[in-house]
Amino acid sequence: MTTTDSGKHWLTPLLATWRAQRAWIFEQQVAIARTAAPTGNESERAAMLQQDWSNCGHAVTRDGAGNVIARVTPTMSVARTASAPLVCLAHLDTVFRADEPLVVRQEGTRTYCPGIGDNGRGLAAMSVLARVLQHPEVRARLHRPIELVLTVGEEGEGNLRGATQWFDDAAARGHTPVAAIAIDGPGDCTIVHHAVGSRRVRITFTGVGGHSWANAMTPNPVHAAGACIAAIARLADASRPYGVVAVTRMHGGEHLTGIPTQAWIDLDMRSLDPTRLRTMSGDVERIARRAVHDASQQQGAQAMQFTITTLGDRPAGMIDDQHPLVVAAASATRAVGREPQSASASTDANVPLSRGIPAIAIGAGGTGSAAHTANEWYDDTESTIGLERAIRLVVALGTAERVAR
Repeated sequence: MTTTDSGKHWLTPLLATWRAQRAWIFEQQVAIARTAAPTGNESERAAMLQQDWSNCGHAVTRDGAGNVIARVTPTMSVARTASAPLVCLAHLDTVFRADEPLVVRQEGTRTYCPGIGDNGRGLAAMSVLARVLQHPEVRARLHRPIELVLTVGEEGEGNLRGATQWFDDAAARGHTPVAAIAIDGPGDCTIVHHAVGSRRVRITFTGVGGHSWANAMTPNPVHAAGACIAAIARLADASRPYGVVAVTRMHGGEHLTGIPTQAWIDLDMRSLDPTRLRTMSGDVERIARRAVHDASQQQGAQAMQFTITTLGDRPAGMIDDQHPLVVAAASATRAVGREPQSASASTDANVPLSRGIPAIAIGAGGTGSAAHTANEWYDDTESTIGLERAIRLVVALGTAERVAR
């Protein structure tokens, strides 16, 4: 990456302005967290942020998936400006149901609320970036457009739907970005440049059922599911550390005194290596087949069946720590007094990385934990450090004369 004067004196007062706005930024974060946005039903939160971006001067659009999009164009001569954009993404959705109580409570420096960090913090940072990129000092130095995208369907069974839609549309327009940055949750030092791929499946066992005494020899789907779980637990032990297999949900049976007609289990398989993911998927299918075979041995005419349904499929990908994008992120991290740390995760950055587009995910400041639980908490202490890192990185890439891919 060839940089411009993005780290020089003109940026200093702009950063100081946003450090002084810490309380306002946190207020926005809390308001976002209080607005329900379960995967597949992000419209209320999307409308709130779309209005916020419109209020600060952006022409905001929504695509077919429901993503909120603002495009920042340079004010310098088109002849000097690259057409391929830089894209910044933050996901709108949470893992919580629409009726989850979004109650905010304070305990010392910690603020508790489902989704307060993931991704309340990332969305609050995007509201700041929307304002920073409208500043005349920034736009006058941009060498490429910057697209800000609030994505739907990042969590769980959303399966990265919003990010996939945006990158599909960009490819169709011939506007493949030079790089992508996903802003996700708290943090100020990690740089996610290894995308964890995943495959989520449901294994369903079905049989004829019957009375627990009179039909005691009938193949039992719950027994088969139990045998399958035990074998998958052994597979999980053998797969670590390069792969993860976890049974995450289970259900079966209809009556206390009846042989069930159905049972199912959900699995989450993850790895950085697409080949290992395929291998684990094959192992799981063989385990399910064996469980059904063993349970059906004595009743061939009433043999049990099984099906495997894909619930989610997230691609893997990576760039190494010497890639210019990672180097730029590391430089921005050191500029705010933090030591960069490489990390792996599953984020919206999975989509571009799987397509050969340089991408990373970073946090947006502050600290937090217990994400995806009702006890999720966030600590705003020193939160401006991570926010400043994000601003420095986006401005550096946007004002660079060239971004190496």
